[in-house]
Amino acid sequence: MRWVSVAAGVALGAACAGAPPVPQQRFIDANADINAAQEMGADKDPQAKIHLQQARDQLESANNLNKGEPAVAARKLDNAQAEAQLAKSLARESATRAEAEEAKSRLNAAQKDLSGTGGGQ
Repeated sequence: MRWVSVAAGVALGAACAGAPPVPQQRFIDANADINAAQEMGADKDPQAKIHLQQARDQLESANNLNKGEPAVAARKLDNAQAEAQLAKSLARESATRAEAEEAKSRLNAAQKDLSGTGGGQ
């Protein structure tokens, strides 16, 4: 029985060691997510910037691990994409908040103009 366990362990180890590298398209997709976050302005928002850097780090780590440990590299790519998407969402939120503040300021200015010129009838 012990030989069966040892043989199974060796077979499993050989199967894992021989796993093919992660397809290049996965790296392209992760890189595209990082670029999209940058284009959304993730470098300008402090929180988004942290997640963007983590995405870059995970992508670099996945590149380094792809040949020797493709399963770990695949998980790193998943993490990179998730971090990039979070960075993009945080950047979008920051931009939306800025637009809302701008609109609020314009509204307040317009209300002052109306009340100051007797436009209230």
